[in-house]
Amino acid sequence: MAFKMKGAPYCRGTLNTPVYHIDMEDDTNGMATKNGSILINNKLSPDQEEDVKNHEEVHYQQVKEFHKTGGEKGLDYQDDYLVFDGVSYPRKDGKIKYEGKWRPEGWPGFIWEQEAYRNA
Repeated sequence: MAFKMKGAPYCRGTLNTPVYHIDMEDDTNGMATKNGSILINNKLSPDQEEDVKNHEEVHYQQVKEFHKTGGEKGLDYQDDYLVFDGVSYPRKDGKIKYEGKWRPEGWPGFIWEQEAYRNA
């Protein structure tokens, strides 16, 4: 017996980026993972969901660029730091130290966030 799925878990635009809707903290809308998937807070409206998907797709492209250029361009992150265009930034407790100040992750003033916010 066959069955029909209610839509694929990947982005329709690229057909290769899986999108998963999961429980996330209320202040987290989404996340691009380094394995190529996008996680989206399952409490978002369809309009918010589309904006978050577009935003996180930019971050995933930044991660791909990092690996393609050997770390000279693009974005990478670990638990305790983030690297963008070859510059490392300390990271802890949901914050990143940027230009001498600790800012919350996702802050629109980060240079890696600016492109993503423009795309959302």
